[in-house]
Amino acid sequence: MSYRLADRAALLATFICLVCTSAPRANAQEATRPTRVLVLYQQQSETQPMLEFAQRLRTTISTGVKGPVEFYQEALDFDRFGGREQSSPLAGYFDDKYRRFGIDVIIPVGGRALRFAVDRLANVLPNVPIVFALCGEPQTDPADQPANVTGRIAPAQRFAPTLWMATRLQPNAERVVVIGGAGPADSASVATAVSAIPALGSALQTTVLQGLSLDVLLPRLRKLSRNSIFIFANYRQDGRGQTFEPADIIGSIAHAAPGPMYTQLGTYVGEGPVGGSVLRFDDEGVRTGRLVVRVLNRRRGDRMPPIESIAHTFVADWRQLQHWGLPDAGLPAGTEVLFREPTLWQRYRTFILLALGVIAAELLLIGALLLERRLRIRAQAIAEEEQHRAAETRRQITHIGRVALVGELAATMSHELRQPLAAILNNAEVGARVVRRNVGKLGGEERELCAEIFSAIIADDALASDIITRVRALVRKEELPQQPVDLNEMCRTSARVLQYDARTRHAKITLSLDPRLPPVTGDPVQFQQVVLNLTLNALDASAATAHPCVDISTVARDGEVEIAVRDNGVGLAENVRQHLFESFFTTKAHGLGLGLPIVQSIVERHHGRVRAENGEQGGAVFRVMVPVRQSPRRARAPRLRFGAETSASNGAVR
Repeated sequence: MSYRLADRAALLATFICLVCTSAPRANAQEATRPTRVLVLYQQQSETQPMLEFAQRLRTTISTGVKGPVEFYQEALDFDRFGGREQSSPLAGYFDDKYRRFGIDVIIPVGGRALRFAVDRLANVLPNVPIVFALCGEPQTDPADQPANVTGRIAPAQRFAPTLWMATRLQPNAERVVVIGGAGPADSASVATAVSAIPALGSALQTTVLQGLSLDVLLPRLRKLSRNSIFIFANYRQDGRGQTFEPADIIGSIAHAAPGPMYTQLGTYVGEGPVGGSVLRFDDEGVRTGRLVVRVLNRRRGDRMPPIESIAHTFVADWRQLQHWGLPDAGLPAGTEVLFREPTLWQRYRTFILLALGVIAAELLLIGALLLERRLRIRAQAIAEEEQHRAAETRRQITHIGRVALVGELAATMSHELRQPLAAILNNAEVGARVVRRNVGKLGGEERELCAEIFSAIIADDALASDIITRVRALVRKEELPQQPVDLNEMCRTSARVLQYDARTRHAKITLSLDPRLPPVTGDPVQFQQVVLNLTLNALDASAATAHPCVDISTVARDGEVEIAVRDNGVGLAENVRQHLFESFFTTKAHGLGLGLPIVQSIVERHHGRVRAENGEQGGAVFRVMVPVRQSPRRARAPRLRFGAETSASNGAVR
């Protein structure tokens, strides 16, 4: 007996151990089972709108639920297989396939799919949560749903925002044309659209084209007025029972309409309609998926989340706006404009920015090169200026040396020439005395000629001696006696002295002297030297002409006396005029370039000025202007500027 009790106790312990060890295994198996989602499509599941919806729905659920997720989908296709909602064989198909499979949530897509799930699958999949999608009022009543049902539903007046948008774009429209099919869903959409028209005002007329076959509908549309608003409600079945996928035919209907057409589904925008307040299947797939995740993640015993309202968004096709001439300003605020052609900036922004960057870099490089060039030119100019200054300094030093040399030569020549001039003077005086002693032996004409010759020799000797003395005094800046000078007489004397030189040149010297010329104060010898120098230059300048001629004139004006020496040469060249009075500048083969600088120094010492110009009738004119009266104060020593002396015509320099 005790043995049996021990066996029973051992068996009980073994059973308890098995139970304890098997429970975790069962829980582990239960925990690793994937979440199963059953999607019921009211229509076909392979259309483009359903594909967009399903892709975003699956992605959202898979990322929001822990563990693996399995999706099962069934296309009820009620439009092509009408009257099957209450089919017992169809319900039996689901019973046989899913009763013991363990579905965690059912997602009916469409109002008829929702009714089938609530009415026919309640016994097959009891208490399984139902989250419906893409349903609309009044076909689906949110208040008439069981406790295990939630979802997202479009409001009853979902066409009202689209009609409001249309009237903003077409404020002068006279008619609203509603286009729809003959199926149950088509009729419900047409009724919803028509019910929203009265809110726009009584001025708009209403035309409903429903249930017409395409071969009848399209010609009817073309005959309507351009000034109309066309609303595409839904078109899945025509009056002959032929079914369509709206996405396949909406383009043909939109192109047949003589005016802009509007829709409520975002998938149709881009196929021909202008746009509207649309439901976007991809966005609705995301929002429905989030609601499914909330249902699956809720704690046991919690109530289902409330039914959510589907929010429509305004969308417009930019191409259709341009085609119909509709203004962008008429679009509601926040409207998303699709298919807008990018501007040149938007299309080539990267290339433009790259090009601008390259251009900016090139401009910077060019600017840097220009700056470097400017700095180089400035440095070169400074260097050239320094070289010029150095050359000018060397020239001035050389000039000073030459002036000093000229001074020494003048002093030496004046000392050396005094002896031969004194000897000439003595010989001339002796000759004059001899002539006077032998007066009786000479005839009257011979006696007068000899007296004239010896007198001229004595006068010229005195003049040469005076000139040497004055040049020496000029170089050494000595003061010379000042006395009244008759410039007319100076001109006559100079012309008489040069008569022989003029005859040898076959030249003519004419005098045009002002008889009322007032005297000036100065050194008569130096004034005569000025006239002689200018006249000799004029003779040299006119030597190349057929009839060389030199005119010496005087005139008094504005407190000055002017001496003008004119020639009939070719005039002064511009490059010669710039250097006329520079020391040691000469164009003569045997000239020293000291004549005109000495003339200028003499004139400036007498407070006058010298000017050289071309004559109106040709040739050159040298004008010497000296004031009539000078102050009794000591005369200012002139600047001794030995420069070039040029002739009046060919630039010959003495």
